Amino acid sequence: MTREFAKDSTGVPVGTVALFLNLGSALVALLHNTGGAHTDFDWLCLGCGAHSFSPTHRPTARNSANDHAATCRALPWPPHQH
Repeated sequence: MTREFAKDSTGVPVGTVALFLNLGSALVALLHNTGGAHTDFDWLCLGCGAHSFSPTHRPTARNSANDHAATCRALPWPPHQH
């Protein structure tokens, strides 16, 4: 399942409330889905592209993002050149 995440000028996904560093130095972003319920948190790895598939409570999403960061060895993708 492919999902698009809007990013701000720094390359961090919009709605990021916390960042985790994976083993390959890529960021894993914890996201609050604005406009949704207060339980709408998920995460996205900016290295391998993995993400949570169903929004959940912040502590659950945070723990899942941190667990992914602790095992993922993906390197960060270079910025797109235009």
